[in-house]
Amino acid sequence: MNLLNRYFTPFAAILILLAVVFSEVDRRTIYLAVGVWGVSLAVNWWFAANTYHFVGWANRLKALQVWLNFVWAVPLFYLLHGFWGPMWLLFVMAPVTAALYQGRMATLGTSLVSAGTMLGLYWMHGLEGPAWGMAVSHAAFIVLFSLFIHALADTALRLASR
Repeated sequence: MNLLNRYFTPFAAILILLAVVFSEVDRRTIYLAVGVWGVSLAVNWWFAANTYHFVGWANRLKALQVWLNFVWAVPLFYLLHGFWGPMWLLFVMAPVTAALYQGRMATLGTSLVSAGTMLGLYWMHGLEGPAWGMAVSHAAFIVLFSLFIHALADTALRLASR
């Protein structure tokens, strides 16, 4: 979980900050996005600090954090993707977290849910024409990148156990 907090939480902060600074986001949207991000920071910090205090629950807490990262991505993407195109990258966080802490099928499932939700939100916002090619390539990246990270993590575990 520390890997998530060390690398992906600052990345999410950068995405949100850039969306707010370099686009014309209204105040209400800024407050909502920063509020969701703040809650996600607090929850991720708590998980990182306390997951291993509950040894019997550690695997369940890791799985919960994977899905909470998905939950945070949905409103942040919904609020900011019209202002800042790279917001789709938030949907990479949950599958990559799953890739580090869960099996291949859980990683695949998480990445398909994340990619499908992103495509659904694009559809809700009326994405049309060639933009669907971009959206599908984003979805494919989410799935393939998370499987790649899972393979790397699996290889590292196998090499470390030799």
